Amino acid sequence: MKTKHHKDPFTTQCWLCECITDPYQVIAHFFAEAHVHHFRRLIKKLVSHASGAGIYKGHPPGDILLDSKLIRSLIQATHALRHKKHRSVTIKKEELFHKKYYCSHYVSADAWKEFPRCLSEKEYSDPYRAFQRFFDYQSLNDWLQCWEQVVENALNSDTTAIAAPLTVCTHLIKLVEAAHLVDVREVTHVGECVKNGRSLSL
Repeated sequence: MKTKHHKDPFTTQCWLCECITDPYQVIAHFFAEAHVHHFRRLIKKLVSHASGAGIYKGHPPGDILLDSKLIRSLIQATHALRHKKHRSVTIKKEELFHKKYYCSHYVSADAWKEFPRCLSEKEYSDPYRAFQRFFDYQSLNDWLQCWEQVVENALNSDTTAIAAPLTVCTHLIKLVEAAHLVDVREVTHVGECVKNGRSLSL
């Protein structure tokens, strides 16, 4: 049985109006939309509301659905990179908080807010390790269904609470933080624009 070629492998058409086939560019566009701390806070709130804290009303539902599509694409892109062989960054203890390892290129970047909160020391040195652990916990399809359930439950009072909310929340935040480190350390362009160019001013 032949597998159909997927023309939009990371489902970016629905939020970017463009099909991106390079997982690194999916990550770049993801963080061009909002900072890591925005997604970290959003995940915490959505998982909290999905596990019984009532309907989430912090942002309009349309904004939540857009962000949920971004996170869905990130999950798919990191799945494609989960077995990527990459050399760990050797970071001296005195340089642990050096911005070059974790702070983005945008004008509005906040070094404190962008520092990872959930990654282990090994994951901080090698973010791909976090990708592997994320998909060791459950498969791509299971994660996509899990994330869809989180969003649906957070916006709907008639649903039951999700299972293992703390574990789900921690895994999702670690995935976003690890992707952020890959974006900072390895991705030099967003589309045709160099990241440190003046046109990039999120």
